[in-house]
Amino acid sequence: MDTIYEKTLLFDFYGELLTEKQREICRMYWQEDWSLSEISEALQISRQGVSDALRRSLRLLQQSEQKLRICERFLSLKAYTEKLEHMLQSGADASQCLQVLTDMKQAMITRS
Repeated sequence: MDTIYEKTLLFDFYGELLTEKQREICRMYWQEDWSLSEISEALQISRQGVSDALRRSLRLLQQSEQKLRICERFLSLKAYTEKLEHMLQSGADASQCLQVLTDMKQAMITRS
């Protein structure tokens, strides 16, 4: 996961696994769009310290996702939900909608 959206998603799901300082740095950088220099100045640590904290934090978040796959499951459910919503808005019949729900359920079972 390389985009800001993906990093923010990891942070939302696994952020509590980080230290308070790591959470603060990640929040400032990924969610509030602060620069490394701004964070460095605000927290009175070096830019390299901010960069290292972000790198370590991202590694921990990614390792957590590799083991638990919560973001993957969330994104899968989101895609099924959006598909179902589109089908309902376009007047799909109940059997088609039920098939999507069955597929969603099966995907969740097989990804466990």
